[in-house]
Amino acid sequence: MKKRHLHLIRLLNRGRRFKADELAHETGASVRTIQRDMQTLEELGYPIWSVPGTGGGYEMLPNRLLPPLQLREQEAVALYLTLKWMEQIPDVPFGDMRDTLSDWYVNELPHDLETKIARLEKNILWLGNKTVPPALFTKDVYRAVEQRQNIEMTYATTKGSRTFTIAPVGMALLDLKWYVYGLSDYGLRQYRIDRIEALRLLDTTFDSDDLETLLQASNERSGVTVRLNMTLLGQRLLEDVLPDIAEKNEWVVPETELSFLSRQLLAAGAEVEVVAPIELREMMRDQAARLWDLYR
Repeated sequence: MKKRHLHLIRLLNRGRRFKADELAHETGASVRTIQRDMQTLEELGYPIWSVPGTGGGYEMLPNRLLPPLQLREQEAVALYLTLKWMEQIPDVPFGDMRDTLSDWYVNELPHDLETKIARLEKNILWLGNKTVPPALFTKDVYRAVEQRQNIEMTYATTKGSRTFTIAPVGMALLDLKWYVYGLSDYGLRQYRIDRIEALRLLDTTFDSDDLETLLQASNERSGVTVRLNMTLLGQRLLEDVLPDIAEKNEWVVPETELSFLSRQLLAAGAEVEVVAPIELREMMRDQAARLWDLYR
């Protein structure tokens, strides 16, 4: 399948009718080429409807069963390994489907490629923390994010359970734990889904920017520059905490995350020194003092 074909599929999947000259303009091809492309895609199984006449054009009919991907051998193996990796992620919003998707996929492949994948499967392993707390409401949160629906949730905080309403703008997976990012009167906050004790989808919906845009704006608005001195061992201990830790020693961190960061940095002990900001240095001193009081 040509790159132009994939571009055409993405355009038609927008759910509207396109004239041939519109598609030609979007892809840089001629109208005649577009007409041939539409015929090719139909032969590949895509449900394309062509309407003749002045108000006519091309559109994709709704179809629950999608046609197969046209993949090279390496792409097929890479996709299978991706599906297997997905099985390691706990509480995937799509439920039990993830446990059968890779098996269904490999059964559709040619026998020689299936044999090759079976051999690879025993030599490529995903190791890591298997004691991840269950996040029972992952599927409900995903549904609320997808439908832009407000939720009321009871959440376990350090000061006890609280019930409040948020607009769930997005989700993230960090260290095999699912988080939901919610907008409320307090701004954008992140909550661990495994700490949600009860959840109710409300009838009201919300409108907001996407999560990536909101996080970027939040960092620009309230970001603090954190500067560290570290040993090589310190870099290794914190490589899962701070990005690109081997190449740089400065990061912009949301001010609200400094307290949490201080606890993570403390795990590296004397292998890391906070140079700035002064607020984080003070937090590190407080943490160290509490630790000293505990063990002296």
